[in-house]
Amino acid sequence: MTNVKFKNLLINFGFGTKAEKIQLLKANPDKEIYMDLTCYDPGEFYFQYPQLKGCFAALFCDAEKKVEVHLRERSEDFFKKMKELGFRPVETSIISCGFIFPRTIVQIINEAHFALEEEVASKKDIDRAMKYGVNYPKGPFEWSKGRELYVLTLLQELFNKTQDKRYLSSRLILP
Repeated sequence: MTNVKFKNLLINFGFGTKAEKIQLLKANPDKEIYMDLTCYDPGEFYFQYPQLKGCFAALFCDAEKKVEVHLRERSEDFFKKMKELGFRPVETSIISCGFIFPRTIVQIINEAHFALEEEVASKKDIDRAMKYGVNYPKGPFEWSKGRELYVLTLLQELFNKTQDKRYLSSRLILP
């Protein structure tokens, strides 16, 4: 499910580069667009593209399909459509690069990879420790499986934006 189109509404779930997201916005000036900006700063997109009515972070949504959502203006139609698609939108009033949940989970994933690099424990042991010790639904390696590119992209965006070394990624994140 990359794009879901309704009459004058486009919901974009796809991961892509900033250029690909911009291309989608430029190609749809007449639609109200809501897009997954898990790995980018929605503020930059809002500034240039008035048809972007809202953004959300879905790439790391949990088993309950909760998604963090930010809207320029409250839209009951958007919430209704998201619920029809099986998502449970949670509205946030402040946006920043990566939103709250993805930004936190990529740090946990990154630290797990650093622990693996330092041979602190195996992947299986790290996942088990986080599930049973911290009561997470998944361990960091389970969470990142198949999402390594998203993790790396968000870490790079956060580092580029902040120059904070805590966002430098482990060399083991991409297989």
